[in-house]
Amino acid sequence: MKPFWSDRIDYLRRFLARDGLWMMASQGTVKVLGFVAVVLVTRTASETEYGWYAYAMGLVATAVPFMGFGAYQAFVRFSVLTASAEERVELHRRATGWGLTGAVGLASLLTLAAPWICADVPESAAVMRLLAWVTVSTFWMEHVKGLARALNDNRTCAQVDLAFAALMVFGAGVGVHFGGIQGYALAVVLSPFLAALPFGMKLGALRMSWGRLSELAPGFWPYGVHTALGGVLAKGFYAVDVFLIGRLWLEDAEALAVYRVAWLIPLATHVLPTAVAATDFVRNASKHDQGQEIWSYLVGYWRTFGWISAVALGVVAWAAPWLLEVFGPRYVDGVGLMRVLLVGSLGAHLLRIPLGNLLSALGRANWNTWTNIAVLVVTALGCMWRIPELGLMGAAQVMAAMMWGSGLLSLALLKRHINRP
Repeated sequence: MKPFWSDRIDYLRRFLARDGLWMMASQGTVKVLGFVAVVLVTRTASETEYGWYAYAMGLVATAVPFMGFGAYQAFVRFSVLTASAEERVELHRRATGWGLTGAVGLASLLTLAAPWICADVPESAAVMRLLAWVTVSTFWMEHVKGLARALNDNRTCAQVDLAFAALMVFGAGVGVHFGGIQGYALAVVLSPFLAALPFGMKLGALRMSWGRLSELAPGFWPYGVHTALGGVLAKGFYAVDVFLIGRLWLEDAEALAVYRVAWLIPLATHVLPTAVAATDFVRNASKHDQGQEIWSYLVGYWRTFGWISAVALGVVAWAAPWLLEVFGPRYVDGVGLMRVLLVGSLGAHLLRIPLGNLLSALGRANWNTWTNIAVLVVTALGCMWRIPELGLMGAAQVMAAMMWGSGLLSLALLKRHINRP
């Protein structure tokens, strides 16, 4: 009989061989320095100003996954299927050209529509006009990282994130000091582009073309659009509560700021499953037709990282009052909200995040799309039911329940993929 730790150590060893520690450390650094940036902002700007930013960013973040019509997501998967390194490079150039065009178009549309989108919190419109362009800078950064991952260079991918984190915290401090909340928004827009630029030059990612992608990767755009749409819907899941709080309950922007800060730490814990999924995406894509191998991988993930997630989230829940006080005395009011959201985050760690990414790696982006549509509709209905009665706590309860529900639905779909004839 094998020792209890034997399989877990073996799983971790293989994960670390794929530069998993670099990926996890970089994404953890992004979250930690992201907190530092937010603390700098919340300690300098008023709760009302940060509420304007939170509202605008929550809405823009919903559109970010659609920034290149799925070009960078599709490139990562289809790069595994290319016949040669030359084809992979050409695929990247074409995906960059078309994706960047789409990102600029989306940013322009969001800029023009900002007054209408922010009609319920009109002060957010000016901030949103700046934040709209994060779709372009983030597309560029993700496409550079995607090329590194396709080349099995997870270390360079991680280094891009580390550079982004450092620039973000520096830009936040300087931006909010000299330009208030709009200065912070400008830093959010510029940091991804500046972080990825030197690594893009190193990888030869600066060239682009507009040749037909279907010549190199049949099915590229259907997969990419489904992946992007699924990402938009997934982001919408994390924004629908804020939107409906603004429509149905909002008393003042300070309450919205408290709710968003209560979300920050639970969302930050998602770095663990996200880092694992990003590290192993290319590896899992290459196993798309090996059902038993995929299931063994998932069981290994649960056995290795599942208990780590449970312990970590429990510690964070216990420390919630002290963690929130860092952002300012007013934010301690969000302790109860944060603990409810942490219960939901365990479902995200175990099911929602790893299974959603796994389905995408297996080429089932369309399944993710339909799953996310169903989840978004049910979440919106739940929020419309609970927010008028319970306010912020009602939104938190619905979000926690749906993180588990969406994960269970993805699990059923994965079993269907594995058991297909």
